Amino acid sequence: MNVLFHAANAVLLFLVLNKMSGATWRSAAVAALFAWHPLRVESVAWISERKDVLCGFFFMLTLWAYARYAQKRSRVEGRGSSAGDDGLALDSRRWTLDYSLALIFFALGLMSKPMLVTVPLILLLLDFWPLRRVTSDEWRVTRFGLPVPQPSTFNHLLFEKLPFLALSLASSIATFWAQSEGGAVVSLMKIPWYGRALDALVFYTAYLEKMFWPVNLSVLYQYQRMEPWEFIRGALLPVLLCLLFIRLRRSQPHLFTGWFWFLVMLVPVIGLVQVGGQSIADRYTYLPSIGLFILVAWAAGKLALRSRLWRTGMTLGLAAVLAACLTDTRFQLGYWRNDITLFRHAVEVTRGSYCYFSLANAYLNAGNLEDAAENYRIALQIYPDFPKAHYYFGTVLLRQKKYAEAQEEFGEVLRTNPEIAFAHKYLGDALAAQGKYAEAVAEYTTTLQLKLDDRAIRTALALATQNADGVQAVKQAERACELTQYGVTPIVGTLAAAYAEAGRFDAAIATAEKACAQAKQSGEQGLMQKNQELLELYRAHRPYHEPFEKLVPAAP
Repeated sequence: MNVLFHAANAVLLFLVLNKMSGATWRSAAVAALFAWHPLRVESVAWISERKDVLCGFFFMLTLWAYARYAQKRSRVEGRGSSAGDDGLALDSRRWTLDYSLALIFFALGLMSKPMLVTVPLILLLLDFWPLRRVTSDEWRVTRFGLPVPQPSTFNHLLFEKLPFLALSLASSIATFWAQSEGGAVVSLMKIPWYGRALDALVFYTAYLEKMFWPVNLSVLYQYQRMEPWEFIRGALLPVLLCLLFIRLRRSQPHLFTGWFWFLVMLVPVIGLVQVGGQSIADRYTYLPSIGLFILVAWAAGKLALRSRLWRTGMTLGLAAVLAACLTDTRFQLGYWRNDITLFRHAVEVTRGSYCYFSLANAYLNAGNLEDAAENYRIALQIYPDFPKAHYYFGTVLLRQKKYAEAQEEFGEVLRTNPEIAFAHKYLGDALAAQGKYAEAVAEYTTTLQLKLDDRAIRTALALATQNADGVQAVKQAERACELTQYGVTPIVGTLAAAYAEAGRFDAAIATAEKACAQAKQSGEQGLMQKNQELLELYRAHRPYHEPFEKLVPAAP
């Protein structure tokens, strides 16, 4: 489905650009670059980025409807649209319908992904070029050389963008609130505004580098603080390009629109509002990159007009670039076979702690505990204050029966946040497996206070108290059985052992018989045999102490 949406987006992009500009081959070049560039792989191959291609689909439809509207309005207002159709009717109801469709498609795009909040500004850029609803001679130049549109010329263009702007504002507020509630927005205390502004300029340079030289692409680029000289080097390029394209706006308006399309569409994800631990992301270029492709395609088209030799050179150059894009895209797709290949490549490219953590999770899900433990360890060496890595590393150590090390990891988690219920539970497992039953009972009790009536916690607490307090063990095991409606055979067996420890052998015998019957009914032969052996112990009035290691949990 992602591939189909992406293909539709490429076709729509060609149709929209061709309609607005009338430049068929340049529009086709932009669409081909958009379709085959390696940076598109993440948006298409990653199922979670369905929102990206869906948002792009509605964005293209928004541009299509707006182009129809703008060209009809240009005929009504007596302005020359670069690709206006002389056969278009001038009935106001027709262009009002197109405007309404543009607004509806825009709303649907925002609901798919709020990346479109800058669309009102993109529409103003398109009004300048290629729709030419405001021309260069209608701008006045300030004493600093900056162009400013005359209010009388610009007012109606701003007014018609107000409904789009209202939708963008509502989407921005809703998105910021949702991310803040989820704890994803990084506080200004960690990254101040001046630092974010400098970071944004550096990120623009990073995106430019990846657009024109797409190597070492990764699913994750971890945020890292940079040295002052890196800021200066990275921040200088976008500032100089802005000044250059502003000066060239009259002679080459396509450069102005293409560059500021790229610049403006990246604003929501450029780091001014820092969400999560990533600095940049390939998927963020899905729609902004179109501006650079327009810039390149139209600049190459201008050069091709000089002579036949230039035209041949530009054609061969474009063919070579497209072939390189296809080859690199096919190469990048190989990393998306599974989580391990994906994050192994991310580790090779970035060496970030979160990449090692993600690779460890991939190994854990595949059941490879040794490699999972090794990558968790590396992630914590790079960034020791990483509670989530401590937590998952601890669960792996539990499964490897390295209980003392697991105890240390869960202790680190609780040092950072003592309110994590299952960290107390797993710490209790590690303590109990080492025979530290009193400490384990304290951790389980804390867990129940934070997360009431969980059957796994009740069962673990019953086993931990079995050696010291049979009555308490019975109480906890009975509650665990109640929570499962006496339907889980191992928990029923735990209750039988608790009865035996408390000296209630008649109850132990009856409960063990129930466990045997359940195991037989479910076809669990090994479990039935074990409970039959225990039943003989209880009939001989002998208790059974369950080895606590058998209760070590699976990975969460």
